[in-house]
Amino acid sequence: MKKHLLVLILTISAGQLFAQYDVNQLYTRLQKGEGREVAEQLAPVIKDSLFNDSEILMLLGDAYKSQFEHKKALEIYRRVLKTAPENKRAMESASDMYSVLGESGSARRLLENLSAIDSANIRIMMKLAQTCQSMQENRAAINLYRRLMKKGESGYNTVKSLADCYWVMGIRDSAEVFYKVADFINGKSLVTKLNLSQIAYINKDMSSAKIYALRGSDLDTTYLPLRKQLGMVQFRLDEYKNAAKHFDYLLSKGDSTALKFAGSSNFFLGEFNKSIPLLRAALKRDSADTETLFYLGSSLSHNGESEEAVEIFNQILKMLQPDSVLLYKLHNQLGIAYSEMNKLQESYDNFSVAYRLNPSDNKLLFQMAMVRGGFKDKGSLNEAKSLLEQYLKALLPKGTLLSAEEVVLRERAKMYIERIKEDLFMIE
Repeated sequence: MKKHLLVLILTISAGQLFAQYDVNQLYTRLQKGEGREVAEQLAPVIKDSLFNDSEILMLLGDAYKSQFEHKKALEIYRRVLKTAPENKRAMESASDMYSVLGESGSARRLLENLSAIDSANIRIMMKLAQTCQSMQENRAAINLYRRLMKKGESGYNTVKSLADCYWVMGIRDSAEVFYKVADFINGKSLVTKLNLSQIAYINKDMSSAKIYALRGSDLDTTYLPLRKQLGMVQFRLDEYKNAAKHFDYLLSKGDSTALKFAGSSNFFLGEFNKSIPLLRAALKRDSADTETLFYLGSSLSHNGESEEAVEIFNQILKMLQPDSVLLYKLHNQLGIAYSEMNKLQESYDNFSVAYRLNPSDNKLLFQMAMVRGGFKDKGSLNEAKSLLEQYLKALLPKGTLLSAEEVVLRERAKMYIERIKEDLFMIE
């Protein structure tokens, strides 16, 4: 009896609490920017665990959101969803708060549930696509953007976002198509022109790369990414004078990444007194850049500073000297490739170089033997037999600690030795 009475009292209290609020008036105040005051007035709602009027709670959540108190807003929206799990406005608002707080996974789950309830809602589908894109789930985002376009949502942002997804995935052809559409929709877009220029640059279509970069730069000469892109394109087109102007502008804005190409442009222009200090400064950023070192050495040489130029060129040679480990791997792979092509001599030569670079790789002895035995003449068969015997001898110190592959190759080596003996007997 006491329990029922307590529930009745709390219910009456909650009703009185609701009755004292004029919802329409509070929404009007919220729209006028009085979010903090509205939140303070509704604060008692938080303390009343039985209060579950979704309209008042949503109003409180919106008030917190207007004051950028996203965690508090999310707490209120989640409270609404506990009693009304399919409240569409609460689901959308909660997903917005999750997104702001960096919890994209939770935002996505809510949006997917909401989209299942309200599949015709373009706004929800767009938010879901944007959330997937922010999570780098680009394939899912692409499918959603394409669905949006089929529903007639083909505005600049949708098309550009679709192009961005393709661009990130490295599908340049599709990215180019949709960037062109986006650029047609919004002819003043700098980003689409930049991306189209970069795609053309990667595709080695310098003429198109220059056209797009110039169009963007003509719209806004202060947009640094486009100035840099245009400088790079003109540098590759040997238009060093124009390229130097763009790199100089970037340097004036504090972009030190332009040092290398500003110096290189001046080298080609014969302005060695300008190129040398620029290239020295570039090397302070990356002392291992052999291209920068080359242009510095060349500038010094042309400027009559031959001794330092020689030192730099020797430094480059040391830096470019191949790594023996890399060479061993390369020759081993070449040996395998030539063997598959039945180019036995080339295969043998590469296995031999690999073994000289890494004599600890005993498997190379077996591989050389297999290739050598393929020549079928007496000298080659004897050499193959000798290599197989060396291979078996190299395995002895391992005793029973052989790998599965080594056990197989050991038995094959024994078998091939017997087969070679038979072949040699027949030749005799």
